[in-house]
Amino acid sequence: MNLKSPFFFAIIFLCSAMGRLHASPANDHCSKAMWLKDVTNYCSSPRQFTNFDATPGGPDPANCFPPYINDTDNDVWFKFTAVATVVNISVIGAIRNNPGGTLQYPQFVLYRGDCSALYEIGCISDGQGYNIVETFIGNLSVGATYFLRVDGRNNKTGTFQLCINNFNPVPSPSSDCSTAVVLCDKSSFNVPSMSNAGRNTSELPRGICVPEESQSAWYKWTCEESGQLSFTLKPNNPSDDLDFVLFLLPNGVNDCDMKIPVRCMAAGENLGAPYSTWRRCSGATGLSASSTDIVEEQGCDENNDNFLTPLRMESGKSYALMVNNYQNTGNGFSVEFGGTGSFVGPVAHFTVSKLKIPVGEKLTIKNASSFAGGIKNWEWNFGVGANPQKAKGAGPHAVTYNSAGKKSISLSIETANGCQVTKVREIQVTEAPPPPPPAPKPEKAKPKPAPPPKVEPEPRTPIVEPELPPAPPVEPDFTESTADSVADEQEPSPLMDEQLETEPKESVSVEESGMVDSDTTMVMVTYDVEYVATIYFKADSFALEEKDFETLSQVVDMLEENPKQIALVEGHTNNIPSNEYCEKLGKARADSVIDYLTSKGVDSQRLTRKVMGKKHVVTKDISHPSRRRNQRVEVKLLLKQE
Repeated sequence: MNLKSPFFFAIIFLCSAMGRLHASPANDHCSKAMWLKDVTNYCSSPRQFTNFDATPGGPDPANCFPPYINDTDNDVWFKFTAVATVVNISVIGAIRNNPGGTLQYPQFVLYRGDCSALYEIGCISDGQGYNIVETFIGNLSVGATYFLRVDGRNNKTGTFQLCINNFNPVPSPSSDCSTAVVLCDKSSFNVPSMSNAGRNTSELPRGICVPEESQSAWYKWTCEESGQLSFTLKPNNPSDDLDFVLFLLPNGVNDCDMKIPVRCMAAGENLGAPYSTWRRCSGATGLSASSTDIVEEQGCDENNDNFLTPLRMESGKSYALMVNNYQNTGNGFSVEFGGTGSFVGPVAHFTVSKLKIPVGEKLTIKNASSFAGGIKNWEWNFGVGANPQKAKGAGPHAVTYNSAGKKSISLSIETANGCQVTKVREIQVTEAPPPPPPAPKPEKAKPKPAPPPKVEPEPRTPIVEPELPPAPPVEPDFTESTADSVADEQEPSPLMDEQLETEPKESVSVEESGMVDSDTTMVMVTYDVEYVATIYFKADSFALEEKDFETLSQVVDMLEENPKQIALVEGHTNNIPSNEYCEKLGKARADSVIDYLTSKGVDSQRLTRKVMGKKHVVTKDISHPSRRRNQRVEVKLLLKQE
């Protein structure tokens, strides 16, 4: 071949162009990790992600990865912020009944830290060619960021499905109704595995669609508020077939002898038939508003869709759910509840002394959980950078933080019957304010110069000026702003940024009914001020801004969590305009906050407006920044003194 021929150069150009047709994935390196915003029951599509053309760029091989002598990195990266303490991660490649995924021998590792310093906390590799890897990792810190590295063993590349569920755990499942886990709220959770049919292998009534248990998990609860119940069960391995039976327990949650089946699901494979004919009867199952039947028998009828119609629960009645892995693989499942009905259980709640606190300042956290049957365990996690980070017992607990940012505090409580619920709240930790500058040293007093000699003025003829009328009084500016104001577009400086929430610091007296614009005669009652949230306004404005909604949403949450609290809404202005103008503007500002709270479901009977106007200003200084401090509404959450 003539190496100088045009044909030869055309081949070189074509090969180079083909090499550029494929680009490395966007999340090829840790520094470019894909952010997963919601990791509660998250699942991508079956072939949404790929590690094809990924290049080495991570740390040394993970503990469970084969050594580099036999394997090179083709890894892609993801990251998420933990919202609970346990995470279930699945990477699903070329498995049966999951068309689209092509990755074989998948493997992954989970790290904490950041890309400059990663610490491995979980690792799994598919060494047997199942083309799926799945594991549970616990002891996550709520609010911390975690990095997930997905690769293919033996240099394998291809498309895959990623599923992540970050949840607070419930006790390990029981395979018998008598010892079933008691659920006390509708939080979603994952079951890692299913091992057997329990001690009582004949507890299913005869003649129902599920003839026997193989690998089962039982759960029970009592309905608190009547309403519909729906749920979705997803197998950890998408090719597993899950069946379930939902029972009514007429004699209460502790008596399984007279259980009555009210829903039964056994749909699945039509043996000997192509998968395409029964695909709709595989994968996720449960109760869904889109379905109308209450039973689906074994196999896959043309009218089956693997879901049953929701159940109408009744307050005070108890129910049991049996989930069975028909294929006996040992894999678990996830459950996500829906519907308007609720479960009887404890209320996990706690209060914090401040919602915004500087680094290094003490935060006091008090338990406010309640349950008629009593609480036996309290487990605390105070978030990233907390000292201490964890604690047990009801408290109160004192915590400091060594870093700024949003911090998530979680409390998990457990009742005597094994019911577990978790509450998570966020606070804001700010950088510590700089120390004040040292006071200047006083200068030494200089000796006063001798006074000049007194010179007597020459006598002069006095000049008498004509008498003038008195000057008219200066009218005040009837607005909060001035012509040269530039402060209206500025936020209050850190020195004036009041805490959203403060320790109880005062008592107030309000009308007992707490009604807005009430015309009835009221009795004055003394309340303790538990929290104060502050909203700042532009001059001459009573319009709420986007940034205010987060603060007011926290107020709504706190009022919902403590029905004994009421809110005193005080409207303030700066001290420049007339009293009449300030009264009107203060009322309008308070009303804008009250309108928002009532629009979010807060009963107006729990809200009391108080127009302060120019009374009780934070500062009497009329500089632009000081005026902005006074242009505010204070929402005080009150609790009646015992």
